[in-house]
Amino acid sequence: MNVKKYRAADSEQAMRMIRAAHGPDAVILDCQSVAGGVELVVSWEGEPSLPTATDADKERTALDALRSRREQAESPAPAARQEAVSGASGPQLAWSQNDELHDLKQELAAMKSMLMSQLKDNNWQQLTAKQPAKKSSHQMLSAMDIDPSIAESLQRELPSDESEAVQREMLKMLLVRQLPISEPPRTGAICLLGPQGAGKTTTIAKLAAQHVMQHGRDDIAILTTDSGRVGAQEQLRAYGRILQIPVHSADSPQEAARTFRVLQKKSVVLIDTAGLSFRDHEGLDELEKLLAGLGGAHCYLTLPADVEAYVQSEIIDAYSRFNLAGVVISRIDEAMRLGGLLSNLIQHRLPAVWCTNGPKVPQNLCVADAGKLVNMAMKMAMSFTPPARRQAADSGRAQHIGVQA
Repeated sequence: MNVKKYRAADSEQAMRMIRAAHGPDAVILDCQSVAGGVELVVSWEGEPSLPTATDADKERTALDALRSRREQAESPAPAARQEAVSGASGPQLAWSQNDELHDLKQELAAMKSMLMSQLKDNNWQQLTAKQPAKKSSHQMLSAMDIDPSIAESLQRELPSDESEAVQREMLKMLLVRQLPISEPPRTGAICLLGPQGAGKTTTIAKLAAQHVMQHGRDDIAILTTDSGRVGAQEQLRAYGRILQIPVHSADSPQEAARTFRVLQKKSVVLIDTAGLSFRDHEGLDELEKLLAGLGGAHCYLTLPADVEAYVQSEIIDAYSRFNLAGVVISRIDEAMRLGGLLSNLIQHRLPAVWCTNGPKVPQNLCVADAGKLVNMAMKMAMSFTPPARRQAADSGRAQHIGVQA
């Protein structure tokens, strides 16, 4: 077996270099961040291979093709621009290009998910080999989907001579101690941000219903700025009619700022915003303009628990520019594991404030509790059955890097 290190600006570039040099049968042994990028350690069977002119040509050809496809997808061809002006077949071509760009993004996301899963598995194997006396706690943390770097720091605080039951209880206490939690505000403006489908609008309705039940309906109002999603404003108006509280809508940052100034006399103002992907930089810039006119509003990220941990991390990074006061953990009832989400909150030092675990208003909303979240994460881990793809990766049947034709 041959082993070699590769350094590149990012993991995707490193993967291209490895596949060009060693083909689809190379195995990633380790991956870590270094100055200027990432470093991957790769192994392969057979004679040591050197990059040839043919390999380099293939790599350049693949990169040129990918670059060309992206340029075509992002900018319409001259014919398409002419058709768009005349109102003829331009929209059909635009749809085709958008679909191609969407397919490219899906391919890259799938490749990243596969790489992250393989690297995490390799990290867990190395950690278990270092500390065999703590194998049981390793298995629990792995099943919970706790990040290996956090798991290693937790393991250092666990005594090796204690029973599995004692180690598990200590592990629970350590996780509870590390998990950031924040009390929800009793008054003021509460603005929910997050991707589309995360549950912002339903959470606004739950918060409003709980406030009406506990404090009455005289000192609360709802402001919705989500004019992009069909039915979003009408959905909140329907809840407003049921709860008998005012619901205001705004279609621009200027209108939102004017309405917000009027509503500030209320003790509680709940603000719903449009769902934005973490890749939607233009939309996030528009959201920043909107929030600039809502001075004093506390911003909370609505983070879905049922998406991959690395996607959650991307969402947090994209929304961190908005001075987040905390997180609403949503869709817990749809999640298979919670450890990845808890790891993200610990790593980003972002406190959990509320949790939602279903669509019922207002029952499926509660204040975040570290002990309950950790208990839930452990319970999910004990009943978690990995899908066939992950089982294949764990058993070594899918440890090779694949290249799509």
